[in-house]
Amino acid sequence: MEKSQNQITEQGYEVNDIKLLLEPNQRPKNMWQWAILSLQHVFAMFGSTVLVPLTINQIAGVEVMNISMALFCSGVGTLIYIVCTSAKVPMYLGSSFAYMGAIGSCYPLYGNAVFIAVMIVGIIYISVGVIVYYVGNAFLEKILPAIIVGPLIIIIGMSVAPSAINNSGLNPAQWNQSYSRWIGVGIAAFTFTVTALVAMKCKGFTKVIPVIIGVVSGYLLSVILHFALGTENHILDTSKINDPSVWQWYPSFKAFWNLNPKNIGPAVLAISPLAIIVIAEHIGDHISMGALTGKNFVKNPGMHRTLIADGVSIIFDGMVGGPPNTTYGENTSVVGMTKIASVWVTGLAAIFAIILSFIAPVNQLVQMMPGPVMGGISIIMFGLIATNGIRVLINNKVDYSNIRNVFITSIILVLGLGGAIFNFTIGSGTLSFSGTALAAFIGIFLNLVLPKKLNEGFWTLNWIIAKIRLAKNNKKNKVKKAKEPKKAKSEEK
Repeated sequence: MEKSQNQITEQGYEVNDIKLLLEPNQRPKNMWQWAILSLQHVFAMFGSTVLVPLTINQIAGVEVMNISMALFCSGVGTLIYIVCTSAKVPMYLGSSFAYMGAIGSCYPLYGNAVFIAVMIVGIIYISVGVIVYYVGNAFLEKILPAIIVGPLIIIIGMSVAPSAINNSGLNPAQWNQSYSRWIGVGIAAFTFTVTALVAMKCKGFTKVIPVIIGVVSGYLLSVILHFALGTENHILDTSKINDPSVWQWYPSFKAFWNLNPKNIGPAVLAISPLAIIVIAEHIGDHISMGALTGKNFVKNPGMHRTLIADGVSIIFDGMVGGPPNTTYGENTSVVGMTKIASVWVTGLAAIFAIILSFIAPVNQLVQMMPGPVMGGISIIMFGLIATNGIRVLINNKVDYSNIRNVFITSIILVLGLGGAIFNFTIGSGTLSFSGTALAAFIGIFLNLVLPKKLNEGFWTLNWIIAKIRLAKNNKKNKVKKAKEPKKAKSEEK
């Protein structure tokens, strides 16, 4: 059983034989279909991507970056990724949630030094990619077998599930809209149902665009209800389109070199360690994408290239003053749902994102979309991500009759989903490990030290003891060989 958990070196994690409608190197033949498929990816990433700068600005108390900047970095970052991976992976990059709190709280203290820290994050990605290149995928095999990656993918999907529930109106305590919560539940349920029916019942091209059809249908229902029930309910936030003077027409580019050099160290200490979290998510997302497409992206183009590609895009984000990118599970879910794995589609989606960053009216209309619409879609997409984690465990035949695997999975899920936090101070900065990061570190540690079988000693301890004994034996043999010539000479005399 253990061998099947560690098939990352040659075979990659076991995946199903999945028939894709479009392979990564294939382009849609019809231009209109191509554009619609790409817009579907834009819709999938838009809500999360634009939420990142809004949250950062709210935490900082000042505008650190605008929505257009997040879209711009998302588009350019995806194109950089496509180039660096030779257009072999249909992955889309969007703004990462992992850095929001750190950037938002550090910007008032350290100013533009936070963008230097973002560039350091990119350098960490590249460094890990170089290590993987020289050491090989066995390095990843040791620290991230299926027993670690599967639960981490589940956490990635489930950790953001509360936002889908809150937006859908299914949590009364978190409902803060002016209209009835039941209206929100109805809009979310309608959006969910339309998306599910299109995915399961439709044929032809319609079947591969369930997300965009579900979002547009939910939006249209919201427009109807806005006017039918009375505009005073504010189902649509029309304030976002009433005053063109406050529209954002272009990204908020920053001169990152305009800073106090003394702030660089504290900012780097506070922000750059978070890279470990997102690197784990990066690896999990690529294995998840492989499970959805039946491809081995760990082997081809190789995890070292995907890490380096992501790192280069993050360095670019820091240079222009934008949020660091990460691989987006929402878009991975779109690929899994539609079986369209074309890099041409994700590439055009990236171009659309860049164009949208300079078209304020479109941005404002999308921002006006009611939360329940995205809530209904997110229930499907976030659930699909978590399901991929279960699929990784099943396909790699993780043996849960072995209590060791039960312990590792349990601790990862409870720490990752339970809100565990571990803080400590380094100099003037605070390093915080929570959620996925803490779960990943503890899971990796347990996987390295716990015995592989019952009644065995701790694996790492046994390995260290064996190494020490081997070194002692080698030393004794050298001493013995050194004495043998002297003994031979004395006998000759």
